[in-house]
Amino acid sequence: MNLTEMKPPFIRGETSVASMMRDMLFALTLLLALPVVRYGPRPAVAAALTVLVCVLCELLFTLMQTKTTGLSDGSAAVTGMVVALLLPVNAPLWLPCAAGAFAIAAAKAPFGSTGRNPFNPAAAGLAFAAVCWPQLVFSYAATGSGPLPLFGDCAVQTAPSPAAVLKQGLPPNILPFEMLWGNFAGPAGATAVLVVAACGLYLFCKRVAQWEITACFLLVVIVIAALFPRAVFDPLSSVKYELLSGSVLFCSVFMVTDPVTSPHTTAARCVYGLLSGALVMAFRWFGAYEQGAVFAVLLSNAAAPVLDDLVFRFRGWGGELADA
Repeated sequence: MNLTEMKPPFIRGETSVASMMRDMLFALTLLLALPVVRYGPRPAVAAALTVLVCVLCELLFTLMQTKTTGLSDGSAAVTGMVVALLLPVNAPLWLPCAAGAFAIAAAKAPFGSTGRNPFNPAAAGLAFAAVCWPQLVFSYAATGSGPLPLFGDCAVQTAPSPAAVLKQGLPPNILPFEMLWGNFAGPAGATAVLVVAACGLYLFCKRVAQWEITACFLLVVIVIAALFPRAVFDPLSSVKYELLSGSVLFCSVFMVTDPVTSPHTTAARCVYGLLSGALVMAFRWFGAYEQGAVFAVLLSNAAAPVLDDLVFRFRGWGGELADA
């Protein structure tokens, strides 16, 4: 009998890791459109450089570990895109590259190939950048800053993001309707809520992302936002601002649904989504930074195997794994 070793994640059906990564890259690339229109090609350059750094780091570590090289399955490119899109458009170009290099070198490569990393690499890279250079990670170019220089530093006027205003217990001076198209200061690819939602729908239809995680994640965010507003306004306004500001919706679509670091059973996925949403709101209330979603993702990743184990124990080890 011949045994064939396959690399995780293990996915039933005709979907492959490479095809999943292509769909994810397509959705992430769409999020670059509005930043490029508003600020020129600099966001695309930052994304391209970060992807290049991530791919080169992965190939280097592959060569060091196996003495052979091969084409990447696309997961490193996805990591680079996520990192670049969650940083400001005016960030120095070395910042997303440094975050991407840390993501691959510290959160992915030491654990083996794709499918073996316990933590989302992009979340680890962004958390590293937030701790080391918070003044750069949370300094956003004001809307209407015009085309940014292609290379070099951006000496532009900055503005607080709605998430930073909420962190101070104040209502943001912007209408929720204007926030749908990302017309406010914030991460490069996380402000255009309608585009993020459309990309999420595409990924759910392609079964690249699991909708139940996102649904449970957003449900608990909505409930906590309605019950415990961070500023003086009605529950509905609180829900609107919490969902539309910062990286909540982006993380619910592109990060907590990662098939490698999320649970493999449907019941565990639902609990995982609820836990992730609760942790995001906890970091928003009590965290040191205005954007704490990446830290919440890392903590949720640590709980994912435990949730799967509890589901198996509850079922007497008789339950089948859901499609990844």
